[in-house]
Amino acid sequence: MSRTPAARWLLRGVLLVVLSFANLNEIWSPDVVPNALLAWTLVHERDVDYDEFTRMSGRTEVGQMVGMLNDPYRGPELDREAYFFRACGVSTATEPPKAVRSIGGPPAPGPGDRVCSIFPPGVALLALPLLLPLALVAPPDLGLAVRAGHLAAAIIEAGATLLLWSVLARFVTARWALGLILLYFLGTSVRTVASQALWQHGAVHLALAGALWLVLRDGPVSRGRELAGGVALGLGAVARQTTGLVALGLGGTSPQRIAAVIGGAVLGALPLLAWNALAFGHPLEQGYGPKPFDTNVALGLYGLLLSPSRGLLVYAPYLGFAIAALVLAWRRPGAVAERLRGLSLVWVATLLLYAAYAEWWGGRVFGARFLDDLAPVLFAALAWGIGQGLLASPRRRAAFWTLGAWSLLLFNAAALVYRNDRWDLTPANV
Repeated sequence: MSRTPAARWLLRGVLLVVLSFANLNEIWSPDVVPNALLAWTLVHERDVDYDEFTRMSGRTEVGQMVGMLNDPYRGPELDREAYFFRACGVSTATEPPKAVRSIGGPPAPGPGDRVCSIFPPGVALLALPLLLPLALVAPPDLGLAVRAGHLAAAIIEAGATLLLWSVLARFVTARWALGLILLYFLGTSVRTVASQALWQHGAVHLALAGALWLVLRDGPVSRGRELAGGVALGLGAVARQTTGLVALGLGGTSPQRIAAVIGGAVLGALPLLAWNALAFGHPLEQGYGPKPFDTNVALGLYGLLLSPSRGLLVYAPYLGFAIAALVLAWRRPGAVAERLRGLSLVWVATLLLYAAYAEWWGGRVFGARFLDDLAPVLFAALAWGIGQGLLASPRRRAAFWTLGAWSLLLFNAAALVYRNDRWDLTPANV
């Protein structure tokens, strides 16, 4: 019996979710804890602070949190000075924190302060349809919250992948689109980060893929789709603020299209301003605080592109062809090439921004976490470039798939071999 197109896409989504669970080890980090617990604080406390999950003493160790995750009967008892918490307003702390905190950013909460998450709420809000029913029937439990967050992250990333798959199919054959989407899902940090727990990346990928699906096509695009693409990017900024930068390039060079996309992004970002006002008392205050961007840019560029622990071209060297496609867009006519030119500038600006960031390595993860935020842009450019003959040469195709095989091996080794409590900890994180 032949399946309808809707049934085929649903089946593909289910298979992608299953792939997200095809690990031998659980993959998560303390970063995801506030996002995973938001549903419980909304249900039981009807607020956005995490006071009920915190304790006053000492240091939050990763090993302690792994032990809590592995004990299904132990409830959350989190250090209120942990790096992922801040005061919901101005901190009243008078002593330095005992817990290790990230470079820069807001100070730790004082003993009498309400405790909020430093992270924007976008991915936690996306996960609410799945987590709210659990919060209504089950007491707060870190293991349950993180594992349910894994399922929510897998569903979010599957949705992003299906949208991106549809975009790729506009430029290449069905076989090429399948090969590229498997590389996206299994040969990037989607495999080891975005689909595994409630990091922000799945929500960013969903926003980018949705915006690309709306406007990245040959021929005229209505103002409504331009506006909707901007709204998608604005909503992505509710998960990670830098997603809004993509709105500066998605409209290409037309002032009318640029205005429509940026206007939509402003509308989409309004929930973030409302959240900031609710959590921190001012719409322009945000959880990360004044992070420093004072790293030597040359060092940051080396780290992001070539370092053995974070380099994009080490973990996903085949994406060098995507960069070549962005360069090619500057020499080709057409509506898609025009938009890709704008997106290439956004990609370079994002690269330089993170290269200057004091913690350019992006914390305790596997692979090029920060740059993989824009993976949908690179894959869309790659598909367009292939359609333009970028890989017409057999030698180029052989090189592309050889490099792709390396990435598949590397990322799946991470999922199948490395334990979560060893990433960036053995050897010691410097």
